[in-house]
Amino acid sequence: MPLNSNAILSHVFPSVEQSVSDKDCVLFALSVGMGRDPLDEEELRYVFEEGLKVFPTLPIVLGHPGPWMAEPTLGINRQMLVHGTQRLELHAALVPGAPFVASNRVLEVVDKGVDSGAIIVLERTLTDPVSGQVIARIESGTFCRADGGCGGQRQLSRDYRPVPDREPDAVMELPTDLNQALWYRLNGDRNPLHASPAFAAKAGFPRPILHGLCTYSVAAHALMKLNPGRSLKVLETRFSKPVYPGETVRVEAWQDAEGMAFRALVKERGVTVLDRGFAEFA
Repeated sequence: MPLNSNAILSHVFPSVEQSVSDKDCVLFALSVGMGRDPLDEEELRYVFEEGLKVFPTLPIVLGHPGPWMAEPTLGINRQMLVHGTQRLELHAALVPGAPFVASNRVLEVVDKGVDSGAIIVLERTLTDPVSGQVIARIESGTFCRADGGCGGQRQLSRDYRPVPDREPDAVMELPTDLNQALWYRLNGDRNPLHASPAFAAKAGFPRPILHGLCTYSVAAHALMKLNPGRSLKVLETRFSKPVYPGETVRVEAWQDAEGMAFRALVKERGVTVLDRGFAEFA
């Protein structure tokens, strides 16, 4: 059955009310590499309940609509899906223990052509149920490699900008741990690709890979280190290649009037893993 863009665009997602505990916040921060040095007072604020700060990319793992793409009437080939893009906008503080409502909707289905696949962009909004204040807005682009030729629009409404063609203004390198994917999967993504050597081998990888969203948060941490004292407000990027746990993520950044353009590479292999990145700070 071919991809049904009309059914996807009209798919209705139930709203979900949730909250996060201080334990949830600490677990997420540990899973993206915070607290590696327990004497680092800045990182300690994200992993210690006294004066706890919420790591800014935590909303990306909240309010997920579940395996909705498995619905047969949508016609999505789930074996050929790749996480393509991610954008996070932060509008208000996420408070541990305070409820929020997560709402999901499909923004667009883009047909790149019969031989080029399709892209589904999902929007998630986290809102304070009392005040109506938007806490965070998340856009996730999924590349459906086998579902081109479905009809509809041919270009994304938001095209992520390339990084400048010159040497970066700043560089920050952060390590990942050999067991980091095992930590990160406790945030909700239990795909065996990130834990089972046998499953990873069947998928063509020499060993389990790190979650793309974990790499995304490692890049956020690097950019925060390059902008001390400033609050992250927007973070967007395209996913290019996977990181293997234990590798070093090298973030190259360029100052811009509106924020900071960036890309991320694996230091050991020299491959780009995040590209067309952009961050805005308060």
